[in-house]
Amino acid sequence: MVKSVIKKDLIATLKEASDVFKCCARKSKILAALAWRPEVVAEFFAKKESILPNPTYLIDKKEILSLLEELKSLEPKLQGEHPMLAWLRKTLESYQLGLSLLIAVETDRFFGISSQMYGNSKTKLFRGETTNLELAKAISQRISVCSLNDIGESFVQKSAIEFAVALEERVKKRKPLIPLKIEVTETIASKVVAGMNRVKLRKDARFSELELDSLWNHEVESHCLTAHNGNRHPYCDFLSAGGPRTTMTQEGLAVFYEVYAHTMSQNRFLSLCNRVEAVAAVEDGASFMDLYRWYQDRTDNSLDAFFNTQRIFRGAKLTGGAAFTKDVVYLPGLISVYNFLKYAVKNQNRILIESLVCGRMSLEDVSTIAWLRTHGIVEPPHYIPDWLKNWEGLLSFFSLTAVFDVLDLSNVNDYFDDQKLQDWDVAI
Repeated sequence: MVKSVIKKDLIATLKEASDVFKCCARKSKILAALAWRPEVVAEFFAKKESILPNPTYLIDKKEILSLLEELKSLEPKLQGEHPMLAWLRKTLESYQLGLSLLIAVETDRFFGISSQMYGNSKTKLFRGETTNLELAKAISQRISVCSLNDIGESFVQKSAIEFAVALEERVKKRKPLIPLKIEVTETIASKVVAGMNRVKLRKDARFSELELDSLWNHEVESHCLTAHNGNRHPYCDFLSAGGPRTTMTQEGLAVFYEVYAHTMSQNRFLSLCNRVEAVAAVEDGASFMDLYRWYQDRTDNSLDAFFNTQRIFRGAKLTGGAAFTKDVVYLPGLISVYNFLKYAVKNQNRILIESLVCGRMSLEDVSTIAWLRTHGIVEPPHYIPDWLKNWEGLLSFFSLTAVFDVLDLSNVNDYFDDQKLQDWDVAI
């Protein structure tokens, strides 16, 4: 047990760091700073898609330098061997990187900083040999074997306004209620963006019925939920944002819930794979126009192709060679969260899993958060996602997948090949 005087000192340091981190998160929202104004897309199509877009970024460099100074003054107070201090140092470094990224917008340094924050298409998984790009291609090749859009749920059915109404109804029914506002806007590139208190829908986007479940699990039951849980901690409410280093885990957690709840459509999964391939293409020299044409072959309309391309070029030079690499995190995030949960369930460690949803954090922070919880410094999660409420279902699922890891199933495909299933002619 930590001595009371040491615990008191830890809490004081944690609270001071939290106040600085929360200020950084509030004054340096990376995605908002890199967003393109609606006029950019309007001008692009008005000029018949013949010239590069001309985005402008309103970066308050004086404010950013001031925040960097605050972070620098905090550094000496975070020295020491305690795991909490190591966690706070990593968080500080993450905010320093995020602020440096904003200063480097449209410069040659932008891609390098983005790669430090999020990785890139060539980043290897778990220090192994498989890259993010290889993972994306492996998934997309398997999914592409099946025909797309052959079920009713995948057809586009709702406008953004209709979708907002359906989402609001679901928010009202959730217990306990997550305070949340649904907004339809023209100012985002993604179809949906979630903060702690609001979910924004792009005005011109269209949504299938399946996406209501998918985006509910991804945006509300994951992003909004962890943000609200993080905001409830008296000593470390910066967990409502967590910092750029938490992005991979948070997106991985959200994608895991989409898959686990059977709400991940083929098109949605392919779009996540396409994002990694798009980042790789830009790293290899593709310009905005090159990538835009590439996306035109993979989307239903030119507007979606534009917004998909825009995501990859936010803050970067449009001539190619450097990308905003955030979009590579979804798939490795999924793999890492899946394996973390499998490990935690195997060891019957429910507190460890609950700690994962106590706020926005990286997987490497979870054991520290669990320690802080057992010592009364961090609160248990107030909001629990449905996938975690059903502990027995989670246990059964990961028990089965753990068995698959140890069984020799090498001859299964040969068995089904012998049955000649491909030759069956079943009348419908």
